[in-house]
Amino acid sequence: MNLLQVCVQACSLSFVVFIRMHLTYFPGIDLIHHSQADILLEVPAEEAAHLKVLRLKPGDTIRVTDGTGTIGEAEIFNSTGKQYLVRLTNVQQMPPKTYEAHLIVAPTKNIARFEWFIEKATEIGIDSITPVWCEHSERSHLRIDRLQKVAVAAMKQSLKSRLPVINVPVKLDEFLKSSQTPGQHFIAWIDDSVTGHLKEAVAKDTPVSILIGPEGDFSKREVDLAQFNGFQAVSLGKERLRTETAALVACHIVNLIND
Repeated sequence: MNLLQVCVQACSLSFVVFIRMHLTYFPGIDLIHHSQADILLEVPAEEAAHLKVLRLKPGDTIRVTDGTGTIGEAEIFNSTGKQYLVRLTNVQQMPPKTYEAHLIVAPTKNIARFEWFIEKATEIGIDSITPVWCEHSERSHLRIDRLQKVAVAAMKQSLKSRLPVINVPVKLDEFLKSSQTPGQHFIAWIDDSVTGHLKEAVAKDTPVSILIGPEGDFSKREVDLAQFNGFQAVSLGKERLRTETAALVACHIVNLIND
């Protein structure tokens, strides 16, 4: 085998590996049901554009997920260049999680930093995120559709089978008054009076909700209101963290406890 043949073979293997690492997302579709019914599915337009770039053709296999814990494979049945029809194979529901992690976070002034948090939290394994407006918030507008796209991209890149729920932004006061989420509730607060660390307070296999404040932190009134509504004040360590860093640290701690 000459050098050219070796290079061609190496490139072919790399392309196959890349295809296997690519995840196609079917939003709002129960893949388990459709695999049992043995019917053809049309790949969503945005996802089909990716398959076209990859030059996939009938007979090729792709990995698929619906973002609800279902993951599997599908064989391309037909393609017109813009439209792809696939038949699902080897689709399975992943075991349910023993806990759920919910982060309630004040969006950062720099939206790129908040999108970075969404991306990394999705990779680690967050279940839901609720943006909240606080007294010291420096941002008053948020595009949820943009954040959802960031989360989808991160889910696909990290080959996750679950897409986190990104809720509509709400004022912190309204969230606290209407929140009835189960499990443990914490508020990360920068104050000398807070001595307990989140890592010591989180219980394994238990739903958890964690409040993360804006760059200027929560006001004392907001902390009092959170505690009145059942949120326990905890520390994330001695270091002073940016909002997006604190949120990611909290996400990582919860996942480590439940690993």
